[in-house]
Amino acid sequence: MSVNMAVMEQTTEPTSVSTRNRIVCFVNDELSAAALRKGLDGSNLVIRRGTIRHATRMLETDTELSGLVTDISGVDDPFTELERLASVCPPDVKVALIGDNREITFYRELMEIGLTEYLPTPITRDMVLDQLRPKLLGDTAPTQSDRDRGGHVVSICGAQGGAGATSVAINLALQLAETTKAKVALLDLHLQGGETAVMLGVRPGPGLRIALENPMRADTLFLERAAIEVNDRVCLISGDEDLDAKLDITEAGVRHVLGLLRQRFNYVVVDVPVPFPASIYPVIQMSRHVLVLLEAEVTGLRNAHALRNAVTNIAGKDRVFTLLNRADRAGGLPRATIVKALGAEPDMVIPDLGKGMTQAVNLGVPALKHVSKLRRHLAPIVREITGVGSMKKAGWKRWLGL
Repeated sequence: MSVNMAVMEQTTEPTSVSTRNRIVCFVNDELSAAALRKGLDGSNLVIRRGTIRHATRMLETDTELSGLVTDISGVDDPFTELERLASVCPPDVKVALIGDNREITFYRELMEIGLTEYLPTPITRDMVLDQLRPKLLGDTAPTQSDRDRGGHVVSICGAQGGAGATSVAINLALQLAETTKAKVALLDLHLQGGETAVMLGVRPGPGLRIALENPMRADTLFLERAAIEVNDRVCLISGDEDLDAKLDITEAGVRHVLGLLRQRFNYVVVDVPVPFPASIYPVIQMSRHVLVLLEAEVTGLRNAHALRNAVTNIAGKDRVFTLLNRADRAGGLPRATIVKALGAEPDMVIPDLGKGMTQAVNLGVPALKHVSKLRRHLAPIVREITGVGSMKKAGWKRWLGL
């Protein structure tokens, strides 16, 4: 395979160790690569740029693998390509496909000829965990019982000051609600100097601090009084404590507040302070997605690496996603430098969307109302979190008649 076809190759074992247990994936977009990387975390995984044709070419000289995942999107005659693949693929290799065909008859034809699984694009981490991982590895990901009960928690962590984490959190919460029609809580844990309320033009009360310091005083009605309605589907829960206030936020308080929110809201988007105080660990542990947000600067790259490690140590690396914000901003580091420092392409990218973002902050209104392009760039992130656009898990199973 030519050098320019390979992107972000990840292996969990040294090349001197037998590679017979490798799972090799050929995909053509970074979101698919990220979904496979998270969903197959812990396996001996290699991800390369390409399609089924590149997979066939590899198998002509390299058959030391146990599983193959390859993209057939845009292929005119996938069954002809599958026949070529079968001619060079060992019979014991499990082969799974991803593609843009959603017809049930197409799925059944693939299963009849012995394919392990087929997932329609765009794929998400949860689709890989639920449908692909058990069939390729014979196991499931580390237990998610804590994450699966109640609302879906998404944490936003800024790797550097001013990188835009709060703005992303606000607009992501609004677009989640708009896309799914679900109830969304926006929780700002920056109780001192937090910017979420300012950006939305509202003033929070003392309720959040009381609940976090003394969980015995927090109940559902209490949180309802503390929540500020942003619109009919999104509520903000935040604080505005004096900078010299002596806070005593407890882990029990954080768990209790998050538990109450998960009972009442389908999604909880959390703007998380960095570095993490120990009391905040439950938020990371309960999150199904942790977005580490950085800009193309030296400090951002350094801190993003440390932040990813911190999240991994607290909760495992299967849920960490790197989000590069203002990707093409003038004066920023070259993309190649960023990829080299991160060890892979960013999982998600938002370009520099201009002065409209700053104007929205100054007006105290969501940027979605002023910057039309933001919605388009948030859409892949929303899709990864919700599965909307790729069918939610239950719908996917019903569609297959499972």
